Amino acid sequence: MHWLCPQRRVRLVAALLVALAVTLAHVAPAAAQGGLTWHERATDKFSILYAPGSETAAEAYATWVDGVYDELATAFNFRTATPLTLRLYPTSEDYYQVNPAARAVPGVVAHADFRHHELVVIIERTLQQTEAEQHNNVRHELTHIVAASLSDNRLNTGFQEGVAQYMERPSGELEQRIAALRQAHDQGRLLPWSAFDSRDEIYSSPEIGYPESLAVVAFLVERGGFTALRQFLAVSASSRDAHAALDQVYGTSPAALEAEWLTWLPSYLDGGYRHSALTAYDLSLARDLVAQSSYAAATAELRQALAWLRTQAATQPPEVRAEAATLLARSEDGMRAEQMAESARQALERADYARATKLIADARRLYAGLNDARQAAVLTLYAERAARGLQATDRLATADALARALRYPDARSAADAAASEFAALGDKLRRANALSLRATLDQRQHILGLVLLLVGTVGTLFSLIGHVFARPAETW
Repeated sequence: MHWLCPQRRVRLVAALLVALAVTLAHVAPAAAQGGLTWHERATDKFSILYAPGSETAAEAYATWVDGVYDELATAFNFRTATPLTLRLYPTSEDYYQVNPAARAVPGVVAHADFRHHELVVIIERTLQQTEAEQHNNVRHELTHIVAASLSDNRLNTGFQEGVAQYMERPSGELEQRIAALRQAHDQGRLLPWSAFDSRDEIYSSPEIGYPESLAVVAFLVERGGFTALRQFLAVSASSRDAHAALDQVYGTSPAALEAEWLTWLPSYLDGGYRHSALTAYDLSLARDLVAQSSYAAATAELRQALAWLRTQAATQPPEVRAEAATLLARSEDGMRAEQMAESARQALERADYARATKLIADARRLYAGLNDARQAAVLTLYAERAARGLQATDRLATADALARALRYPDARSAADAAASEFAALGDKLRRANALSLRATLDQRQHILGLVLLLVGTVGTLFSLIGHVFARPAETW
């Protein structure tokens, strides 16, 4: 089957795109077409054909088209036959001379001819595009040729367009596609996956068909990784249709996959579309969260990122995964430090001064490793409070030891000091213990005084009695 697919401009300019896809005349690789004389600029992978006056454009394309080929060859682990033809039409009118049906669809910028391994670009139509968008024109159309080669040209229209868009690099057009898809989702106008088999349904509603096919491919890549998507293309070559290939590769019926996709789609529309297996995962948000000491948010972001990166291990740079793991370890240390600081506060509330002291030391160590002084002042206050509590506890223990040694005045002084410090700390229980000890000491000291008084009195009485009953001294 001859695959001939139009590539849209930055905005969706024509709902009649299907007309071109169905009726666009075959572009034969002839030396002259439509009155134009073609010159060749060869690269390692391409034969760039250009008309007189387009030398500058041909040289510009020659500087980067081989790089696009290498990117796609690496991603798909497949090198389509070379040299490929890249034909540069100077103007739309030159293009119409060879493709008269295209006059009905003025928005065409480029197309691909799988049978002859030819890409076509209309230079006039690319003048208002950014360099990234011009690269995407070639990347998109070359992907059609690669996908057709891998699938023996049996991949249906929807997946052809979805894969070709997925291989593009982010540009302003992506945001427009997502906005259109969001509107179609909100209005309940999404196409069923069965519509992907129909060129008419995809191209007659490009504002839905294009972004939806992109979202479906993005879902499959996120679900099984880019390796599984490559396998899907290859399996399609020997499957009766895309549905059978999906079932074989993903181990789930297309209907179940479609239901899963519908559940997943809101997360894609809410920002998931910014992640591609073919570009390094953007860790800037995670970096900012860690730098701001928002450790819980950073941990959640990075755990999700690492799960995604593991799925995309075949295409994601190892250094990105390594940085994500490092940031996660840092954010988890930050969370532990925060938890220890909070546990220290709770320990102080329970007057567990020894545990608070250990937790404060551990938290300080973790914060120091993070070079995060945000909690330094708070931890200093906690440490001072814990130290005062330990000191007061020691005084209370000293008072008890002195009491056992019957050194009641010294014991009472130590108990008073402990009670005063516990009162300042708001430690009611230990203040009560100190006051109770002081009361006990007062009572013991009072009893001891009475005992001593009694002993003194008894001693005096015995002395008097002895004096009274003593025999008179004999005179010798």
